[in-house]
Amino acid sequence: MTVHYVLHDRSILLPHVTRFIVQPLERRIPRTVSANALTLSSLTCAASGFAIALLTTPSRLSLFVVALLFTGYTLLDNLDGPHARALGTSSPLGEFLDHWLDSLNGLFVFVGTVYALGVTDRRTLSIVALMVASVSLTFWEQRVTGRMYMGRVGTLEGLAMVLALLFATATLGPDAIRTVTWRGYDGVDLFVVLALFAGGATIVGPMGRTGKRLGQAAGIVLLVASFVAWGVCGQAPILAIFILVALTGPLTGGRLLMGRVVKDESIGRPPPLLVVAACVAVSAALGHFPVAAQPPVAWLLVTVLSGHVLADFRRGVRLLGQYARPGELLRRLLP
Repeated sequence: MTVHYVLHDRSILLPHVTRFIVQPLERRIPRTVSANALTLSSLTCAASGFAIALLTTPSRLSLFVVALLFTGYTLLDNLDGPHARALGTSSPLGEFLDHWLDSLNGLFVFVGTVYALGVTDRRTLSIVALMVASVSLTFWEQRVTGRMYMGRVGTLEGLAMVLALLFATATLGPDAIRTVTWRGYDGVDLFVVLALFAGGATIVGPMGRTGKRLGQAAGIVLLVASFVAWGVCGQAPILAIFILVALTGPLTGGRLLMGRVVKDESIGRPPPLLVVAACVAVSAALGHFPVAAQPPVAWLLVTVLSGHVLADFRRGVRLLGQYARPGELLRRLLP
């Protein structure tokens, strides 16, 4: 059983990646390996790359390892769907895992990249915020219209740019991105401008194409913007802000996706605590929150919202557990 929706994918790279990389690799995957196993393996690659980026000092070796792991994530993320179709095992559970985990893997890949490159400042925070908002609005558009639209420059193109940057700096050295200059701007500035240009359309596009329930879409954008404002004007640790921004994705767009896949219209609203966290963020950004208390409060919110994300994951798997294959690791999450 599959969940039907219309997919408009105008990606520049996808046809070539599918023909020359995905299809040849898929034919070599053993039939005993489930598509869901590939999806969970992609999560492992993304999370491992993120951990290495956080725990190591940027170097050629760390950059190369992170780049390899994120490449593994990208390949596996594009292999699970074709492999499921080849096995005839496409299901709502597979769709939920594939797309919902993408809203979480964005945290690992994009935040991991800025830490691997050592450019963890407020300029790169805008990139992560755009990524989160664009993914969430894509799921919002899919929920409202039954159509998923992927533009000419989308997720795959963004990942390709990130991987090229990681491999280039692994070859040239971690300081290369700062030494490249153009008219007074360094490589970080150019990277941010390019990402803002590419990501801006993915925020405006869904709202322009949909034209209804715009208040829900605006709410998602405002939730993301509240944490960005805290990062820019407040005194919370930048890593906590990165994570809070990224967790907004699965708690907004991810919930909309879950509700559509399980066919339950009551699922889709962000948890009340996310709204409370956004109010705290705005208060701190406006200077109405004690400076000394901001770091512990930020990490407390990270912990609690992470718990919400894990609970949502387990809830989704349980609701769709009938589609889990015998012996799959996912069955351990079932009642």
